[in-house]
Amino acid sequence: MGTRERQRAATRTAIIKAATAAFVESGYTSSTITSIAARADVSPESIYLIFTNKRELFRAVVEAAAIGDRDAVVEESWLADVRSEPDQRKRLALMGRATSDSVRRVAPLDEVARAAAVSDPEIAAVCRGHEDQRRHDIRMLIGLLAEAGPLRVTKSEAADLMWALSRSTDLYRALTVDLEWDHDKAFATLNDVLARVLLPD
Repeated sequence: MGTRERQRAATRTAIIKAATAAFVESGYTSSTITSIAARADVSPESIYLIFTNKRELFRAVVEAAAIGDRDAVVEESWLADVRSEPDQRKRLALMGRATSDSVRRVAPLDEVARAAAVSDPEIAAVCRGHEDQRRHDIRMLIGLLAEAGPLRVTKSEAADLMWALSRSTDLYRALTVDLEWDHDKAFATLNDVLARVLLPD
């Protein structure tokens, strides 16, 4: 990567970081390109040049928050580690550790996205695309669990249940925001609920 490409990548990262903070603090509608540019210490024109418009910037923010989860899921060394663990509950714990940071990042953006999607069809489409990717990843995770033994329900139902329990991080949000649990305790509880629902006694 040349100097210009590195500078562009650094600028893009700075904009996404600034936009994430702005969207979480002020919501999608109230966050302007001008205010985000000021946070990132770039010109508004730079944001338009890289992202075209605010919707595409929001899409990039959501993808950046979720990408850690997908990277962990598809990484060959991680898959090898999971498949080498014969115990289902330990497999689920490995999956949880791979997605913990992603949940922490995505949770506040889920609220922003849902609020914006009510009045913005294009943001709603972004949300649907994100959920489609999430469901794809979950089906793969359920397949890994099924390799290690029987599930309490069918694989299709298990994928639906895992998605429903983790969708929009509602349970995680209720524990961390409404009840003020810390991240580690809340995430461990979410994994425990999944184990009770998906795995046999």
